[in-house]
Amino acid sequence: MTFNRNDKMFVSIFLSLVLIYTFPLLTQQAYYIDDLGRSLYGGLGWSENGRPLADVIFYIINFGLPITDLSPLPLILGLTVLVISLAYIRDYLFGDDYITAVLCFMMIIANPFFIENLSYKYDSLTMCLSVAISIMASRKSYSREISNIIIAVTLTIAYLSLYQA
Repeated sequence: MTFNRNDKMFVSIFLSLVLIYTFPLLTQQAYYIDDLGRSLYGGLGWSENGRPLADVIFYIINFGLPITDLSPLPLILGLTVLVISLAYIRDYLFGDDYITAVLCFMMIIANPFFIENLSYKYDSLTMCLSVAISIMASRKSYSREISNIIIAVTLTIAYLSLYQA
């Protein structure tokens, strides 16, 4: 997929709105549930919960162990990837109706259940990546080409390895 000028404008405006909406989470200093243990011990521990790809991602962005609190970087990276994946399906779902796309996509971000996921300092990145990858997998699955089906299956395995059920 290539982004044209309108897609880049959509990503810029929508990402700005999302960052404004999540500003309280970006500036919070409190740890939320699992964050306290990770900040104290610096361990990964996502593989035990069925999220091995989360271990790999945090091992890479922390350049090894122990993992450190990089907030708000994981949340910003996660939201950026999520907005780009939503822009990826915007044209397919809404065509040139950018306002409707922003309103519908904000319902994903503003969902109270998703806001809880964004409250984690460590897990917010992998949870956003999981949603973004699932969006891309669903878009790829619309095409009946064998290459797109293989990509969709691979993406499905990836998002299941990022998000615990």
